[in-house]
This record gives sequence, structure tokens and C-alpha cells, in this order.
Amino acid sequence: MTTATKFLVIDDGVTYEFEAADEGGYVVSVPDAPECWSEGDSFEEALANIKDALEGWQLVRERIAKAGPG
Repeated sequence: MTTATKFLVIDDGVTYEFEAADEGGYVVSVPDAPECWSEGDSFEEALANIKDALEGWQLVRERIAKAGPG
């Protein structure tokens, strides 16, 4: 049985939650944006990937807000 290793990283005011994956690398999410998550083979790759995912998530949220109720 393996124990998941989780830790938080705060960068530019954004909190990221990292979890070491059993197969190696990391899965990472943003607690303030639960729909936003990514992964990477290294910490650096996972951080870059989640920043990119968060940017895309924010753009979609802005477009939805501008469009108004459907």
C-alpha cells in the first residue's frame, strides 16, 4: 500500500495542490478552480502545465460571463 504525498505550493498568489502519482510525476489542481487540473512528469512540468490550464480555464470563464445567460 502506498501513501499519497500531497503538498501545497503558492505562486503569484495562486494555491496549487500537488500529489505525487504512483507511476511517477505529479497530478496538480487549483483548490479555487476545482474544474482545473493537470499533470506532469516532473514538478516543473506539472507547474507549467497547470499554469497553462488555469489560464485557459480563466479565459473560458470570462467568455461565458460575457455571453450572459443562455
